[in-house]
Amino acid sequence: MKSTYAEKLERLETAFGLGVPDRVPFAPKISLYYCYNYGVNVYDVMKDFRNVEPAIRAYIADFDPDLVWAPPTYPIDPLEILGSNMLRWPGPTHKLPLMSPYQHLDNTYLEDNEFDEFLTDPTHFIITKLLPRKHKNLQGLAKLNLHEIYEMSFLQDVASFADPEVISTLFTLVHAGKHVQDKAEQAKYIADVIVNQCGCPTRGTTICAPFDIYADSLRGLIQGVMDIKLYPEETMACVERIADMSIDRSVALAKAKGERFVFIPLHAGVDDFMSTDDYEKFYWPGLKRLITAIIDAGMTPYVFCEGKYNSRLEIISDVPKGKVVYMFEQVDMKRAKEIVGKVACIGGNMPTSVLVFGKKEQVIDETRKLIDICAPGGGFFMDCSLIIDNANHENMLAWREATLKYGNY
Repeated sequence: MKSTYAEKLERLETAFGLGVPDRVPFAPKISLYYCYNYGVNVYDVMKDFRNVEPAIRAYIADFDPDLVWAPPTYPIDPLEILGSNMLRWPGPTHKLPLMSPYQHLDNTYLEDNEFDEFLTDPTHFIITKLLPRKHKNLQGLAKLNLHEIYEMSFLQDVASFADPEVISTLFTLVHAGKHVQDKAEQAKYIADVIVNQCGCPTRGTTICAPFDIYADSLRGLIQGVMDIKLYPEETMACVERIADMSIDRSVALAKAKGERFVFIPLHAGVDDFMSTDDYEKFYWPGLKRLITAIIDAGMTPYVFCEGKYNSRLEIISDVPKGKVVYMFEQVDMKRAKEIVGKVACIGGNMPTSVLVFGKKEQVIDETRKLIDICAPGGGFFMDCSLIIDNANHENMLAWREATLKYGNY
């Protein structure tokens, strides 16, 4: 028997609050599985989010999940209008098959000698350096000078807006902005399909931790984690400045949208990328500040600990009890239950590789093992190790059935 929206939300919120629901919630992280399993081109979804509707409806009908992920994807039209070069996507622009996933490129957009410039005036740096470097059709922004305060000097600088390249850039921004508005309406439509028509809660908007913004969007992930040793003072100053710039605004926007859950994917904080001491100094303060702001706004942080997180468990447990959700990719779930599970709901971590390549019996065994370790006492939901693009459909069904069979309280 399928659960109603109210039943699913109560089940989730009970588990998220460290309580014991009627059963273990089934809430896998789903991405391009909608496309690969239900025959929708990734390109078509990135062109118009509404194209994923039949696949989402089919997925919900097949699995009746307690929480649904709308596909976390980018809109192609604004990317092509801007001439974006920080990622590649399917279709003719990059000559990739229509079923290809999109892929971020690890580039450096803030050079070694530009820390002071960024810290002195981040907004000016973003407008005149970062955006032109990430989007080839915004080169005109590099000609602007927005530093002047004195009126006569400012009026002289206004002449830049008559430059043909600047004018072209401004029209590009207007054109792209209209398409972004259209995509926002498409996303709202899909959310309405999931919540109001199919009766499922959604995972909410995404906000990144300050260090991840620094590493992903300014210095590049590889360079960003090396900066901890090469430029420790500059790195700390940049991460703190990013926290000041981003957290309050991002949380306020999520609150205004009526979100219950806020997704935080953790990229650079894995065991392999930095020591425990460096994690405590450079990564955790900004992440904890973001988590606290989300809680204070009346929402639940829904945190995905990507990669190995075994040495971080004690650190990330320094949060208000029953207010945070942690999902894990690679971690000792017994230790996670013993340490993190005292203060936060935990989710995971069915190996996505088993769902893709394993046999049905393996799926059932892994599901039962996770439930035996993590479900006692509540505060657990069933999830996968990695966001699912590819998976064997029969294995997915077996996973769902095993969760319901062994996850009752």
